[in-house]
Formats: sequence, structure tokens, C-alpha cells
Amino acid sequence: MKKGILTLLGILLLSFSLLVKSPKLNAASGSISVRANTSSVVVGGSVTVSVTVSSGDPLGSWEFSINYDSSKLKLTSGPTSVVEYGDGSQRSATYTYTFKSIAKGTSNVSVKAYNGYAWDESPISFSVGSARISAITQADLEASYSKNNNLSKLEVNGYTLSPEFNKDTLEYTVSVPSDIEKITISGEVEDKTAQTNGFGEFEVSEGENKFEITVTAQNGSAKKYVIKVNVEDKNPIEVTVDGKKYTVIKRAKALTAPKTFEATTVQIDGIEVPAFKSNITNYILVGLKSDDGTGGLYIYDSTYNTYTLYNELKTEGLLIYPKKAKVTPDYYKVTKITINELEVEAYQYDGINDYYLLYGVNIETGEEGFYQYDMINNTITRYNDKIINELAKKNENYLMIIIVLGVETILLLLLLLISFTRRNKTKKTKVDRFEEIKQSKLNEIKQEAKKKEIHEAETATMEEKNRQEEISEKPNKPEQIEIKEIKSNKKGKKSKK
Repeated sequence: MKKGILTLLGILLLSFSLLVKSPKLNAASGSISVRANTSSVVVGGSVTVSVTVSSGDPLGSWEFSINYDSSKLKLTSGPTSVVEYGDGSQRSATYTYTFKSIAKGTSNVSVKAYNGYAWDESPISFSVGSARISAITQADLEASYSKNNNLSKLEVNGYTLSPEFNKDTLEYTVSVPSDIEKITISGEVEDKTAQTNGFGEFEVSEGENKFEITVTAQNGSAKKYVIKVNVEDKNPIEVTVDGKKYTVIKRAKALTAPKTFEATTVQIDGIEVPAFKSNITNYILVGLKSDDGTGGLYIYDSTYNTYTLYNELKTEGLLIYPKKAKVTPDYYKVTKITINELEVEAYQYDGINDYYLLYGVNIETGEEGFYQYDMINNTITRYNDKIINELAKKNENYLMIIIVLGVETILLLLLLLISFTRRNKTKKTKVDRFEEIKQSKLNEIKQEAKKKEIHEAETATMEEKNRQEEISEKPNKPEQIEIKEIKSNKKGKKSKK
């Protein structure tokens, strides 16, 4: 209530000040600034505008209205009109507005109907500013993005690239001595808006080490540069796996031990190389690298001198090493699925797409067998085939029951059909017989009616004939006699004349 009274008093004071201007007072100077947090915005986005009223003298009262292009901006927060008063010490007041861009183009945000007086009731001469806002569409914004994804410089520190760097050449090689364990790749982009990935310090091992540097332009287009660092190996151990040549990695620092494995060494071709051993599965792992610099850990069987790629399926459940099963489980079919970017052989139950069986070894327990994989939750659990087999047997029993019931139903339908057919035939025979009797009776009735009609006609004719005869034989009626007498009298009179 008190605040309302004070506000009313302030309005009255301002109104009175506007009506009564004392010529004896000198005008104070002030400003109304309008600033936006950004000069450009995408259509659909928001922009914040601050309006600040300030004066060198204490503010007494002031007023203004916000002014903007409503065809391009929509005011979502902030007062459209302001009428305020000071407290004798206040020299500035700020108001915040939020606008949403609704159309492409340039517009200004400013103030109108502004006025003010200092605390001593002298008028304030305001200098007024405005904020210019340009709005563009998302398509226009993306079209303005830089497409430059070139490097202006690329090097392996301390070594020479072959061929010499050129922004349009994407592959390079570098040779380093056998004792080098780390290299540093550095470079620069032509356009500062581009982003890079692949610079830094990296470990290397004997043979070829492949590194990729990706440059992504502001518009999202990417370019990939490749550097192959060849570390000299004076005595390489070369092996062949699945028809592809590999080199055994002889530096322990270039390898990382999987879970449950411990560092060890093994002899290959008379050379001691780093390896990892699991006391649970008894697997021995060594590192192999191909000519293109890619590779990984392989299970080494010293008895048969074979190498098998080692992969782990790590999910929210168990950690297993996938293997190929010797037999396919009943009621399942062989398929391929991808788990953590690794394609493995799996077994699918007909019609179920969320659950699969995997065959492998539990790295933590050494237990080998089938495991169930939940594709939705990315979990691996132990597989109990007893439950599936019991369900399958029950399904077979249910199927036999359904088949028997189906055969019985078909036989019953056949019997009903035969009975219905016979009944229809019998019914048809009865109906035909009834129709014959009915037609015979109708014919008899028609004949009787015709005979009766003839008889009645003959009888009527005879009666008419007899009646005529009776009339001719009976004496004349009085009327007839009178008529005859009148006729005879007329004749007599004629004769007298």
C-alpha cells in the first residue's frame, strides 16, 4: 500500500513537473542508452536489450516507452512503458528486455515518449541511443560458415616428412631410429575457425605406426591427413595371420594389459618379447602390428605357433572372450551382431531380436560356454539351457495337443458337413414330394371348380328357359290387360271417325 502511494506521488510529481517548468532552473544533462547483448541473431533465437537512464545529477523522475519493430521482434519480457521517481541519491536505473526474433532482417530497439527531471526539479536533457539487431535464418547462417579445412603446417617434431608438406597432400611418411619411443605431431590450420584432432605426443613401436589428423571446417566438412611413422626394427619378427602379414611388437610400453592379465615374456623365434598371461584362462597374449600400422593383441599358442585375435566383450554384466561354438544350440540359428563396435558370431532364437546367445570364456572365472546377451541393456549373463529345453519340450507337447485337437476338429467338421448334406437332400426330397401333392390337390380343386362353374351355368340357363316358358303360359297381368284395352279403345274411336 505504501509503495503504491509513493508511486502515485511520483507520478503526480512528474506530471506537475511537466506542466510547470521553472525557467529559473538550468537543465541537467543525462542519457538513455540502449544496448543489446548481440548484434546478430538467428530467426527463432532470443536477444537481451538493456535500457539505462542516467544523469549527472540525482534523478527526480523519468519516463519512457520501449520502441521496436514488431514485425521482426516479439517482446517476451520487460515493461513496455516506464514511469519512475528517484530517492534523492539515485543517478541511474536499468531495465532489461528480452526479444524473440521472428523474421529475417534488420531492426532497431530504441525509446520514445521519454522525459525526466532532476531531484531539484530541473529538466533533464537526454541523449538517446538505440540498438541495431540483424536477424538471419539458420540456412543463411550455415551458408556463411567457412569451408576451409586445410592445414597450413604439419610436422613430426625433429623429423622430415616425405613428401614435403602441401595442404592438398593427405599422406606422409617419417622414418625414426629404433630407439625412439615417442614422437610429437604438431601443425596449424589455415582458417582459425577450423578445429583439429590428432596433434600431440604419441608412443611408437618398431615397424609402421599410423596416425591420423582430422581438420573440421566451421561448416562441418572434414579432411583427414595421415602420417606413417616407421620405427627402424633391425631384427623384425614377421608372422602371417589369416593370410595377412604382421610384425610382433617388442616394446612393452606399446602394449596395455587387459583385465586379469599380468605382464610376462615369451620366446618367439629365439627373441624374448613382451606378453600378458591370464592365470584364469591360461591365455598368452602378444602384440601384432600390420604393415599399415594397425594391430592389437593376439592369443599366442606356442605349441602350434598360431595367433588368434583377442577381443573382449565388456558390458554391464560379464567380461568374456568370444569364441566360435562347436555346435549350434537347438532351436537357434547362427547370425552376426555388433557389440561395442565389434562384430561377433551369435545365435538367435526364431522371432526374438533383443536377446542372443554368445559362446565364449569368462575372463574373470575361466568358465567357458554359452552366455545370453541383452541388446537393449547391453548386458551379458549366464545362459541356462535347461529352462529353454524344458520350455521347448512344453512347446512341443502343446504343439502335439494342438495338432490332435486340430485333426479332431477337422473330422468333426467333415461329419457335420456330411450330415448337413444328407439332411438337405432328405429335406429336398420331402419338399419335392410335398410340392407334387400340393400341385395335384390344386389341379383337383381347379377341376372341381371348373365343373361346378359349368354346372351352375347350365343350371342358370335351364332356370331362365323355364321362367320364360312360365311367363308365356301364365295370364296377362292387370297392367298388360289395361294397356290392351286402351289400345282397343283407340282403335274403336278411329273407326267411328
